[in-house]
Amino acid sequence: MRERRRRNPDFTTDEAQAATLIYTEGSFRCRRERRDATYLRPVVRIRMCVSEALEPASRVLRTKIIPVRTKKIECPPELFPPNGKGYYEVDVVGRHAERVMERLKPLIPEYYNRRWTRLRERCFRPTRPYRLRRRR
Repeated sequence: MRERRRRNPDFTTDEAQAATLIYTEGSFRCRRERRDATYLRPVVRIRMCVSEALEPASRVLRTKIIPVRTKKIECPPELFPPNGKGYYEVDVVGRHAERVMERLKPLIPEYYNRRWTRLRERCFRPTRPYRLRRRR
C-alpha cells in the first residue's frame, strides 16, 4: 500500500499562501524613510483588490491590511466600495522584511530570491541625502 503524502510540517498554510502572494502579486522596492535619511530600506509589498485574499499574508507579515485610495479606478466597484478607486495593501519594511523573506525563502522560486538579494544590496548602499530644490 502506498504511503500518503503529508504536508511539510516546517511551514504553515498561511506561510505557503503568503509566499505565493509575494511572487504572484507582490513587489520589491527601496524606500527612503525620511528626507534626510542616507539609507534606503527594502520593502515587500502586496497589493490586491480583495482584502480577504490578503489575510494570510497580513498574519505572516504581522501588519494590517490598508485600504489605499487613488484617483483612478483600480478595482471593480463591488470589491473596493463605493466606486473602485483604490486597492488593499500589505507591506513590510527593513529588517522585518529581511526576516520574513529569509523564513519564506524555500517556498519562493529562485528567480524572485535573486531579485530580493539584488534589491537588498542596492538598498543598503549609502546614498546622498535627499535635498529639496528651490523654486526660482
